[in-house]
Formats: sequence, structure tokens, C-alpha cells
Amino acid sequence: MSVELAENVDRPPGGRAAPDRGTALLEEGVTCWRVSAAARAALLIDGAAYFEALRRALPRAQHSVFIVGWDIRSDLSLDPLGDHRPLRSFLRRLLKRRPQLQIRVLVWDWPFFFSLDREPLPQLQFGFARSRRLRLVLDCAHPATACHHEKIVVLDGRLAFCGGIDLSAGRWDRPEHRPHEPGRGRVAGVIRPPFHDCMLMVEGEPARALDELVRDRWYGATGERLAAPPKDDRASLWPEGFEPWFEPARVALARTRPAWSGQPEIREIETLYLRAIGAARRSVYIENQYLTVLPVADALAARLGEPDGPEVVIVGPKECEGVVETAVMDRGRAQFLERLRAADRFGRLRVLHPVNAEGANPPMPINVHAKLMIVDDRLLMVGSANLSNRSMRLDTECNLALEAQDDSDRHAVLRARDALLGEHLGCDGATLAARVRALGSIVAAIDASNGGARRLEPLEIAPVSLPPELVAGVALTDPSEPLSMAVLEDRLAPPSRRRRLLALALRVAITLLALLAVALVVRSDLVGESGAISEALRLAEQNRTSWQGLVAVLLAFLLSSLLFVPVTIVIAGTGALFGPLLGPVYALAGSLLAAAAAFAVGRLLGRDWVRQLASRRVMALNRRLTRHGLVAMAVLRLFPVAPFTVVNLIAGASELRARDYMLGSLIGMSPGIVLMTLFGDRLGAWLRDPNVGNLAVVVGIAALALALAWVLTRWARRRTRS
Repeated sequence: MSVELAENVDRPPGGRAAPDRGTALLEEGVTCWRVSAAARAALLIDGAAYFEALRRALPRAQHSVFIVGWDIRSDLSLDPLGDHRPLRSFLRRLLKRRPQLQIRVLVWDWPFFFSLDREPLPQLQFGFARSRRLRLVLDCAHPATACHHEKIVVLDGRLAFCGGIDLSAGRWDRPEHRPHEPGRGRVAGVIRPPFHDCMLMVEGEPARALDELVRDRWYGATGERLAAPPKDDRASLWPEGFEPWFEPARVALARTRPAWSGQPEIREIETLYLRAIGAARRSVYIENQYLTVLPVADALAARLGEPDGPEVVIVGPKECEGVVETAVMDRGRAQFLERLRAADRFGRLRVLHPVNAEGANPPMPINVHAKLMIVDDRLLMVGSANLSNRSMRLDTECNLALEAQDDSDRHAVLRARDALLGEHLGCDGATLAARVRALGSIVAAIDASNGGARRLEPLEIAPVSLPPELVAGVALTDPSEPLSMAVLEDRLAPPSRRRRLLALALRVAITLLALLAVALVVRSDLVGESGAISEALRLAEQNRTSWQGLVAVLLAFLLSSLLFVPVTIVIAGTGALFGPLLGPVYALAGSLLAAAAAFAVGRLLGRDWVRQLASRRVMALNRRLTRHGLVAMAVLRLFPVAPFTVVNLIAGASELRARDYMLGSLIGMSPGIVLMTLFGDRLGAWLRDPNVGNLAVVVGIAALALALAWVLTRWARRRTRS
């Protein structure tokens, strides 16, 4: 046996009974759906390699191209540093050159809250190709809260790509992962952070199996049964310039499918993970975006607890993508890592995240999006499945697993591991392999190679503390089963918490509706330089200092008061129309006029009208106004415990003097009017130019207003109790 394959040497067995580590890992019907021989296979590390291989392979397709993904963008370029043509133009050119070619794109039909980070209406975007032979379908055939997460491209049923990279924004990157990389910002004009991921390219029978899988997905989404492409072995579709790593190879296709609509549950990926970890002799190397599957954590912990167990190296991102995602997934990541570290009695565990400090201070974290596991020199698994509960049991996932059959395969499996680790450590794979052989340990080789500008740092996860009411809801974002009303009721609303959770759900629903309204406005033709809202704002600006403008504001406040429109909305609108200087003056004048009019109406109705209302809150307001006069009125304006018009009517019907009423209103309303008109002014700026900066200012002022309201309310409650 060559020195390069020294890792394949068995170690002495431990004291506990261990699984047979010499049997085949890839077993049809248990750990995978299909096992077949591949003519060729190669690992494509990072998006630049994948996009280039795909760009060279696509023109070779004669009959069919299937693109299956979680996301896609028509304005993506497969060659962002050279040919900047968008994907839709690239595909249209293929159709012109190949009269028999059919291109079908199947993408998850994502919920609305994903829309702000995705290309809107992809059907129309790809429809610009003006060909019936190019069709895009959004697939929603899955249980509630699940998603279609596979990333697959199949050409003629002969060449296929499967892994973790979507044809979407921010996926392209080179192995150097430079902090400033122009190619990462070609899509949507936003410079993305460094991004690491992998795809496996296969030719032959595994590609035909993937073709069968995606055609079955197509049928489930559309009801259209497509015939398989004709077998054609005349010319290879393998892209020029890409060396096969395995030739031939034993490749398996493993899946996750939820139990849904008569379809049985399939958990081949989870089963393969557990079996491969149990069979490991020397090392388990994992790259994954998430780490929340506790059965996998327990399997790794059991191996770490063995005196002669394997070394375990895990590479993941420092943080998840986005604040919400971090809050959700870091709870699970913290539990996962806590179990591993508690079991690491022999120091064989490393959990790390990559950074690049070349020209960056502080070092730039690299987003590890890969879903990969390498066991010894025996198994390489690459796919779409994260180590999350939903990827193991709920979402639609597909992994390819390659099991070594001879010395050449084993050498290629080790080459993949060493190339990946070498990339993270800033050295080539051959150098790292030599250190592993010299030291007899992957962990020791990592420790000896670490410390440069490109390095791996310890991954520390602190779980985000959440209110008890939110913990169960957060857990449902990474579920291990399809959700039903019974599951939701059991997890979210036990009888002891049901009332509090209903109130919380109502607030969340109102917030989501508000966000939906904002998003619809942004996506409409109302905003922007030429939008209808901007035209109205410009018209107001032209008349802001005229008597017509002032009269219009006063009438607006009067009418809105009669219609019980919340006065804060009218105040904010005044700020948007007339700016931060005239806006507060006009808003205060309009508010006082509306208050005086309603006060007069209350005087006409009299105290008998107040008694007829007979609600506890109304009577309490009447008593406070009668006893405390001006001070009570000022406090009520600061803390609006009832609608503006209702307070005005009750004040008029009480024995409060008109002078105290107007002066108290002036004192109590002035701070809120200043803040709300400032908010309205910034909101108007955002409506004219809906960019991130203006939106951040709007959100900041809104947060300040909410915080101030909370503080004042707490103070008022303490005063009331005392």
C-alpha cells in the first residue's frame, strides 16, 4: 500500500462493540435510492469551478436540460469576470443553436417573505427568452412549511451536477475567497461576502438516475409526464479542461422526502450519515452550513468517546445568514456542539470556521454553505442536505455519495479532503497531505498549518436567549416532521400558555401585514422618482408655503377626526408632505383644530351621553379629566389610552375647562408630533428613493418611537399603581 493511502490502515478495535467497518455503506433501499457506476466523477470546489464547468457543458446538450433549484436568477452570469451575458440570454442562444433542445427549470415556489431577496416573477424573467422550449415552473408540491431544496442540473440524462450551489446571487466565488471580489457582485449590483460550496459532477448511470428523479419532480409539479432522452453514447458531454477525479466510480443517490400526499417518508441521507459515522476508522470530515441534527451529534459523540475512535473535524460558518436565521439555527448549533465537546475526552475534535485576513481588518469570515462529508479514504458525500432537522426529514433533498472501490478511488477521496482543508488553511492540498502523513493525524496537521492570513478559527456558538413564548415557535422553523394543526397546537399552544400566545400571534400577524403592505408598495409603481406617490409629494412641496397648503392640512385633520382615522397616521403624512420644519407646525395646528371641533361636539352631547357609553374606561377618563384638569389632559395626550376622537368627545362632555383642555393638548401632543413628523419626513424620503439607507433611518426612528412609548407607558403604570 502506498504511503498516500496510509489512512486506510485499520486501527486496533476498542473495548466496546462496534459496527462492521468493512461492509459496504451504500445499500439500495436503506442508505440510498440507486447505486450505479459512473463513467467519470469530479468534485467541483467553489462556485467559479462549477459555473465554468456548467458553461462549457451546456452547449453540448442535444435533447434536454433540467435545472432544479431552491432559487434562480435570470440575470446571473456564468462567467462574471468575462462574458457578462445573463443566464436567460445564454439559454436563449442554446435554443437557437439546438432546434431539438428542451430546457426546463423547476424552482421552489417560495413564500412571500423570501421575495425581498429574490428576483421577482422569475417566470416572466425567463419568459423573455421567447421560446416555448424554455419553461420555468414554481413547485409547491410539498407539506406546509417544507421546501424543495435540491440543486441539480442534468444534461441529456448523461451528465449531471448535484450539490449545494444554486444558480443565484452570491454563489460565485474563487478558492482564494478574497475579501473584495468584483465577480461576487455582478448579480443585483450587491457585493456579496466570500462564499464556499461544492458540487459533484457525474457522467453515466448516476446522471441517468438524476434525470429520472427530476422528471418525477416535474410530473409532481405539473402533471406532465416526460419521456426520457434517447441513449446516446457517441460523444461525451464532459466539459473540456476538467480532470475526472474518479474514473470509473461507484456512486449512490440518497434522498430526503417527507411523508405527504400518499408518498412514504424517505430518510436515506440521515441513515447514510449515521452508518458512515459508525463505520469511520480514522477520521470524519464535515463541512456544513447548519448543525442541528442531534442524532448525528450523538453518533459523533459516541465515536469521540471511544479511546481509539476517529478524529472529527467540522468546518462551518461563523454566523448564519441574517439575524433571524442566526437566532433560529444557533440554538440548535449550540446544543449540537455542546454534546460533542462534552464527549471529547481524548482531544480528537476540532470545530472551526474559515476566515481571510488578506487586506481585511478584522478578518473576513467565509460563508461555508457546503453540505459535505468525507469518512476516512472511503466515502465522499456531497449534496443539498444541511445537517438540520428539516433537511433530514421534511425538505426535498438529494445527495450523491461516492464509495471508494480501489486505491485510485481512495487516493481521490483523500485528495478531496486535503484540497478542502488546504483551501481553508491557505496551502495546497499536497502540502497538507504531507503533514498528515508526517504527523499521523489530521487534527495535528491542522494545528501545525494554522495561523496564517487564511486560517481556521475555533467556532464558538452562544445560543440566542428568547422569551419562553418564542422558543417553541423557533423550534418549528427547523422541524423534524411535516406540520399539521395538531402538531402546531401541541407545540405552540399548551393550555397554560394559550392566551398569552394568542396575543403574541395577533401582534406578529399585524407586524407581518404591515411588512407585506410595505413590500407591496416597494414592488409597485407607486414609489420611485416617477411614481404616483412622488408626484403627490412634489405637488405638496410646490404648495407647502401657500394658504392652499395650510387649508388642505386643516381640512384633512378635521375629516380624519370625524372618520376616526388614527391621528398619528395623519401627522406622519403631514411630515412626509411638508418636511421636518413646516410639518410639525401644520400638524400641531391641524391636531388642535380637530381637537377643538370634537371638544365642541362633546359639549353639545353633554354628560348624559358619556353615561350612556357606560364603559369602565370611558368613565375612568371622565373622572380623571374632571379631577385633574390640565395635567390629566397633558398625560392623556402623552399616553393615548383611547382613540384621539374619543378622548376629545369625552373631554368636551366632562367638566374640563376649554382653556385647560387646549393647553393640555398643546403640551402633551407636541413631543409626539415632532417625532411623528420626523418619521413621516424620512418615510417620504424613502418613498421617493426606496434604498436601504433611507429605509434604515425610517426603521430607526420607528424603533425610537416604540422604545419611548414603552418607557413612558411603564412610568405611567407605576404612577397609576402608586
